[in-house]
Amino acid sequence: MQVFCQTGTALTPIAFASAGAAALVAPLMLAGFALQTAGLSRAKNAAHAVFGHLFLGAICLTVFWVCGFAVAGGRFFLSAGGAVDGASLASFFTQATMLAVAASVPLGALTERWSLRNLYCYGAFAAALLFPVFARWSAAGGWLAQLGFTDLAGAGTVHGLGGLCALAGVLVLGPRLGRYGKNNAPLPIPAHNVPLALLGCLVLCFGWFVFIVSRALGAGEYGRAMPAGAVAGLAAAGGALTAAFCVKARTGKPDPTIVANGALGGLVAVSGCAACVSTATGWCIGAIGGALVFVCVQRLDRWRVDDPVGAIAVHGAGGLWGVIATGMFANGMDGVRGLFYGDPAQLGAQLLGILVLATWAFGGSWVFFRTLDRFIPMRVMAVVELEGLDVPQTGVPAYAGLQHMSEETSSHPRW
Repeated sequence: MQVFCQTGTALTPIAFASAGAAALVAPLMLAGFALQTAGLSRAKNAAHAVFGHLFLGAICLTVFWVCGFAVAGGRFFLSAGGAVDGASLASFFTQATMLAVAASVPLGALTERWSLRNLYCYGAFAAALLFPVFARWSAAGGWLAQLGFTDLAGAGTVHGLGGLCALAGVLVLGPRLGRYGKNNAPLPIPAHNVPLALLGCLVLCFGWFVFIVSRALGAGEYGRAMPAGAVAGLAAAGGALTAAFCVKARTGKPDPTIVANGALGGLVAVSGCAACVSTATGWCIGAIGGALVFVCVQRLDRWRVDDPVGAIAVHGAGGLWGVIATGMFANGMDGVRGLFYGDPAQLGAQLLGILVLATWAFGGSWVFFRTLDRFIPMRVMAVVELEGLDVPQTGVPAYAGLQHMSEETSSHPRW
């Protein structure tokens, strides 16, 4: 079982259909990310949040087509001569879907203070190097895959990578103004539209189910495709219930945003092994993922790591847990056996994958953001951050009549 199909090989109609289904849900998942980010942001930054996701997708798709797909082990589409074979396009389509999801994760963590100019450069970096390099290592034929690393639907390759990149970006960018008070105590910055954020979560869940089923089909697990979808649904339920229990025990009320992120954390965690675990195991993996989301959100706040949407906890912690869970609980249904099913070497391969992923995704992203920040500042001016990014950065407010610009803000460059 591998994440990506190989180019230049004959693919069955089912494999082609799975690639098409995976790619068609990409806009749906981007919409979910955009809705969640906008809803959990303040009203003065909502247009900036949604536009960032929209335009990032355009940048990533273009750059991945120009050079990223070749870096990931595919063909160079701009090379002279020869028609593009269908297998190459199917692989490109599938990988572009995963790239779009991975690249979108940091936008939520860096929202409300990230300049668009810097974001554009990040999109090119993610599509040309960050995602393709690790995808090549972990895909069939890559050195990590040859050592046994496996990841069905991107728990590490997509979500872990995006979450670690988000962590690096937040550490370079710093928290939002007013997020922490005296003695570094966190101060609440209320979301402007919680129902919008919850709608984004539901859209993401729907896209996730389709994507996991399509990846099981693409990996040749035809008999496990629908069961993988059922496992994913149960993992989401386990994550939501556990997150609700944790936040209820702490605050006395089930915070809807934490519960939603708990469901997403469960889905992230089971993404790597949905086709090779039982329903009970899938629920437990998701439940642990939901608990991790709650714990990580609390810890990150104490450490002044400001993540408005919880992307680092959901995708970073949840994704890494999902990679480990595969090495522990894979039951051999797809040829992969974990520690508890007689193959401790599989857990070793998964832990090696985490080490490589952390080094590349976090280390590489931190170096990139630090270097780029010297030439194109990551953060907008303080006055822009205080008055809102919508009009100064995009030219239009999310809500007419809400935002008024000072003379200093009106002269801020938009592009």
